[in-house]
Amino acid sequence: MSASPPFAFFTLPNLLSLARLPLGWLFWIALGPTPAHPLRALGVMAAAAVTDVLDGTLARRRGIDVAGAGAWLDPTCDKLFIAAVLAALHFERGVSFGILALIVARELLQLPMVIVYRASPALRRWLRYDFRASLLGKAATVAQFLAIAALMLGFPARALALLAFALGVTALGDYVRRAVIIGRARLHDAQGPGRA
Repeated sequence: MSASPPFAFFTLPNLLSLARLPLGWLFWIALGPTPAHPLRALGVMAAAAVTDVLDGTLARRRGIDVAGAGAWLDPTCDKLFIAAVLAALHFERGVSFGILALIVARELLQLPMVIVYRASPALRRWLRYDFRASLLGKAATVAQFLAIAALMLGFPARALALLAFALGVTALGDYVRRAVIIGRARLHDAQGPGRA
């Protein structure tokens, strides 16, 4: 009987993902109420982006956490970092909830879907959510960061917020499509080739 080492969770890729949590708090401190000194906050955003690129790259190179903790930890830390950034923009800079909602529409729509999925045993038996980021998901994240950077610098950000909204909703639809494809494949495998 083999057991996982007690500290197997604390791999370098996972630690890089977890680093985005204190970076969210640090962003709030660096932002300030005016765009007079944007470089500190932009530096925190850049550090978060670097950890986001490195955690997945290292995990793939080392062949670890491909379907384990890293698969859900990376997007969870992304969302918590973005939540801290948006809260800072609202409370420090007074950015409207409407603009912020456009930027995080994907997350706002995803939350009730996850709750329904977790509450439904039938859905959990059939569907398997694929946590791996898609190209659309990465594009939506880039659009979110660009919109946030524009808000930090005091530039108009409505067009970028709308782009983040469009890409985010499309990416969410793609995640659902992938989950359905995986579910159908599992159902087909469960029925066996003779019953397809």
